[in-house]
Amino acid sequence: MLNLSILPLLCSFLLAASSASAFNITKILSQYPDYSTFNELLSKSGLASEINNRGTITVLAIPNGAIGDLTSKSEDVLKRILATHVVLDYYDPMKLQRMKDKTAKMTTMYQQSGKAAYDQGFLNVTVKDGSFIFGSAVKGAQRDSKLDKSVMNQPYNISILSLSQPIVTPGLDGTLIPVSAPPPKVISPASAPPPAEKEEAKSPEEEAESPSEEETEAPSPSEDGDSPASSPDADSPTADSPPADAQSSPQSSAGKLKVSFGLFVVLASMVAAY
Repeated sequence: MLNLSILPLLCSFLLAASSASAFNITKILSQYPDYSTFNELLSKSGLASEINNRGTITVLAIPNGAIGDLTSKSEDVLKRILATHVVLDYYDPMKLQRMKDKTAKMTTMYQQSGKAAYDQGFLNVTVKDGSFIFGSAVKGAQRDSKLDKSVMNQPYNISILSLSQPIVTPGLDGTLIPVSAPPPKVISPASAPPPAEKEEAKSPEEEAESPSEEETEAPSPSEDGDSPASSPDADSPTADSPPADAQSSPQSSAGKLKVSFGLFVVLASMVAAY
């Protein structure tokens, strides 16, 4: 009996809790005329119903005067852009003030679409000069959407923050390549130095390590002007004097005549003795 009496109370509590956590973004924004165009675009793109199915959400709303050319976008592109303005977490000014290192990276609804690339599904928020600046996390994307005010918040289910202008995420319209996409590296043959240049670049080192040409061509001691071989000897005959063979030949002839004459005298005396 006791358990049966408690059951209706539990059902009522669960029903109240579910109704308290549920919200209707279209109905909420309809209370703020300054965001009527943004509210219409959420319904046109079909994103409003997806927002209502979330339990915790932060909507970065754009006022009518700063909506820009969003109204001229196709339904598909518009939904992508608006999805980057819906953060899958609860943020209000107090929570932003408690950001670690005064910067935070936020996950948007576009990240869960499966179409995001190069950080297109993320936002960066930083504190600059006392203001909160929102921008796409894509490398090189402009970050100049300033937080103007908090429109409404229901901790910790839904928060609506007003930005000064729409967040620009590169590549969402299909006409731009995300800035962070690295271009392919093309190595052209002209960029490589020719072999001749490499040899010329190494020649100073080779010349520094090998003996110089002046050292290899230096005259040897035998070719030096001061060497005995190249200088004329003081005792040696000059070019005008007769050669050594020419001087010795008359002397040897005279000696041979003397010897022959002596033998002749000896033979003559022997014959006379007999």
